[in-house]
Amino acid sequence: NSSELRSNVASLVELIGKRDIIEAEIINLSNELKKLNVTLSEPLVDEEGYPRSDIDVATVRQIRHDIICKQNDCKTLTKKIEEDLIALHAEEKIVPTASCMNAREVFFKPFARVDLVDDNSPAQKADLRVGDFLVKFGTLKYHNFENMQSLAKLVMENIRKPIHVSVLRSDKVVPLILIPDDWSGNGYLGCFIVAVKPLP
Repeated sequence: NSSELRSNVASLVELIGKRDIIEAEIINLSNELKKLNVTLSEPLVDEEGYPRSDIDVATVRQIRHDIICKQNDCKTLTKKIEEDLIALHAEEKIVPTASCMNAREVFFKPFARVDLVDDNSPAQKADLRVGDFLVKFGTLKYHNFENMQSLAKLVMENIRKPIHVSVLRSDKVVPLILIPDDWSGNGYLGCFIVAVKPLP
């Protein structure tokens, strides 16, 4: 029924939100490693087998451990999200009521499309791809998206801060984290986004 569908959609959105938070934490931890000039996989001992003296080995080990744990949590959540999405789509096909369509429109109706992504840009690092349809960009969704100026304003208010983005890609909703920032090209995203009419 419609109330059960709304509950399932709300649970799905909550799961996506949890994964967004974990992904942001992974980014922050990875940045901590970067500050320490260490990668996730390089050896922590020198050629003679002793702990390296140029880094805080204990801190690096802890950060690496936290990243791996959160990556595993992320994989578990992703699997659950995919399963719930499949179930939700199946439910919609079985009960194609007006309430179902309204719930689908609120959460999965696209309002813009990615037409270009520059190499080595913040957009590419976030895994935005040409052809992605935006269904969520920070606080913007179909129902409150007015024009591209509102999207540009949101970007300017979140320079070097994570923006939770959800895109429709090959009939799947894919949550991403986009961090607007200075880079070698123009703007803070490095992509070209155009407003679109909703998909049928």
